[in-house]
Amino acid sequence: MDVVAPPTGLFVGVALDLPMDTLFTYRVPPALAGRARLGARVRVRFRGRPTVGLVAEVTDRCALARVLDVEAFPDDEALLPADLLSLARWMARYYGCSVGEACAAMVPRGVRTRGRGAQRVRARLARDAAAADAEADALPTERNAQARVLRLLAKAPEGVPAADVLRRAKVSMSPLRTLEKAGWLTLVTEDAADDPLVEATRAPVAPEPPPQHLSPAQAQAVAAVGAAVEAGTFSPFLLLGVTGSGKTEVYLRAIEACRARGRQAIVLVPEIALTPQTVRRFRARNDRVAVLHSAMTEADRAAAWRAIRAGEADVVIGPRSAVFAPVPRLGLLVLDEEHETSFKQQNSPRYHARDTGLVRAREAGAVVVLGSATPSLESWRNAKEGKLSLLRLPDRVASRPLPPVRVVDLRRDHERRGSGLHLSRTLVDRMKTALAAGGQVILFLNRRGYSTSVACPRCGWVMRCPHCDVSVTYHKSGTLGVCHLCGHERRPPSVCPDCAFPALRYQGVGTQTVEQELAHTFPGVAIARMDSDTMTDREAYEDVLGRFARGEVKVLLGTQMIAKGLHFPDVTLVGVVSADTSLQVPDFRAAERTFSLLEQVAGRTGRSDAGGEVVVQTLLPEAPAVRLATEHAYEAFAERELAERETFGYPPFRRLLRILFRGKDPVAVTARGTAVVEQIAAAAVPGVEWLGPATPPVARVQGFFRRHVLVKAQTPAGIRRVLDVLRALEPAGKGVDEQWDVDPVGML
Repeated sequence: MDVVAPPTGLFVGVALDLPMDTLFTYRVPPALAGRARLGARVRVRFRGRPTVGLVAEVTDRCALARVLDVEAFPDDEALLPADLLSLARWMARYYGCSVGEACAAMVPRGVRTRGRGAQRVRARLARDAAAADAEADALPTERNAQARVLRLLAKAPEGVPAADVLRRAKVSMSPLRTLEKAGWLTLVTEDAADDPLVEATRAPVAPEPPPQHLSPAQAQAVAAVGAAVEAGTFSPFLLLGVTGSGKTEVYLRAIEACRARGRQAIVLVPEIALTPQTVRRFRARNDRVAVLHSAMTEADRAAAWRAIRAGEADVVIGPRSAVFAPVPRLGLLVLDEEHETSFKQQNSPRYHARDTGLVRAREAGAVVVLGSATPSLESWRNAKEGKLSLLRLPDRVASRPLPPVRVVDLRRDHERRGSGLHLSRTLVDRMKTALAAGGQVILFLNRRGYSTSVACPRCGWVMRCPHCDVSVTYHKSGTLGVCHLCGHERRPPSVCPDCAFPALRYQGVGTQTVEQELAHTFPGVAIARMDSDTMTDREAYEDVLGRFARGEVKVLLGTQMIAKGLHFPDVTLVGVVSADTSLQVPDFRAAERTFSLLEQVAGRTGRSDAGGEVVVQTLLPEAPAVRLATEHAYEAFAERELAERETFGYPPFRRLLRILFRGKDPVAVTARGTAVVEQIAAAAVPGVEWLGPATPPVARVQGFFRRHVLVKAQTPAGIRRVLDVLRALEPAGKGVDEQWDVDPVGML
């Protein structure tokens, strides 16, 4: 039998954007040998189709009997810098993704594909809105996605960008194309409008000198961070500063120190805090600022990425994906509001920007500043153990006091103003006082919609989503029951479908309910509501905030998008309509999130000499998260919560891996979960335990049955060992999807 000798020459290991834990080997033709370099784009054939990947390995050895040739190297230089390629390898090991998926997260699609990207598709109704609404009502349940698209477009005669339709209606392009063929809508290609964030990096900004005086705590923090930047070595800090204590000024001074050494800075902010005002504030102190975020057009994002790669920006601002900004000389990484769960990516690669940023900064010898008034318990414990240097800003700028908090126990009869009303007597009285004095009011309720459920008071029937294991939320605008998981919409029945009782009850409270109550209680007062139903795009968000800043709006009502990052000196009262909403979520982090939200929203008031106060309505005034938030006692809450986490073996005392199984057949889903658990048990990894397969709090989403396994390990190495076990398994059978989430931030 003849032995086939392996090929000789130069070979590359190519990372493709596929969930496959391997590099694909290709031979480099001699004519292209001089263009093969790590991080370069490469065009190859994969399974008969042309595709583009990145070179992750260059070698002169190949053990395969036959390999395909590289077709081309499209660029003259490497696309991905060596430090980011190294970070991609770490992400693949730590998060269980492929190197190709990690690389794809780092490089914008417009850069990888060299697409035009300066245009976008807009969807417009081809018939009148009334006809579209009628058609949406007539469509059968299995065509609910098309109904959602029609109802959305019926409210927007000017049309909606297709990307926004996909996001807001929770659909793919398929329903849009079907409706286009049926003559209900048109898809028009148009030039993309300028992104207000991109414009904020170009428009003239008046320079703003730094404040002449810092508080002693600010000065101490600036000195510590500045010394670390000057030393040029990896130094991670946790900046614990109460709301309004001047954390941003510490960031700005650290950036100045970084620029003085010829290095660059990345500033990560939660998506909700990424506004033109944020960008302009940083530009007032440094004109060489770039923005990176996924909502930019491909052309704008690609142009910004290349400018950063060329060293044309000293500061890069963006949400979590900006952690991969290709700055050539990283000297400082800032994560503002580091506790925010939005820093965790929810699809593969499921990285956390905080931990990924710490690894990147360590390799670059850069300084990291994690800032928050309510740090994550993981960061707080790391600071207590000396892994992060703790800096404190215990007082507000100009020694302004933290606002006093008044707790309203909603169980007391004298606070009730009537059936169906959700603003207590105390809150209404304090609002009247604040408005009469010329102040503004922020009301916070982390639940959108009009009623949280539609139910029958006679037999207990509850209107539920046919695709998800949850009740629908009633939205008065459109008179629809809406599933907030899959977007399914339908009108509530006029009578109970089980017992024919004619008076269904709309129960629970959402932002629409409170908005209606405000309009009735405060006639003539300008009120604005901010939630994901009203904030359809960034322009709407900016418009409402602009009117509130100018005093045209007196009462701002909203969900968590108004809870942090806003600075309005005329706000003299903050009201929390229900402090208990997030406490009721079945998640071990529920108390931590509740405390953080309450503390952050309370910080929106008392930011001027006019002072301010907070009114918190609750049915659980004795709950530690509520009680300690009203006392602004973060450290007391953290120590109490840490003790409980240690008792039950949750982070930060254990590392977690959540394995989620999804499929249409519940038997197959459970069988796959059981098989995976058996393999984990057989591996007998020391210090590892697991729970499941079990039914998660939401058992079915979008028609898919779900089971999950929660793996706990004493060290990250234990999680890596379990990932090795998972990688060695045969893939899940057809019809079962399997997701691995290392360090999950949600359990639903």
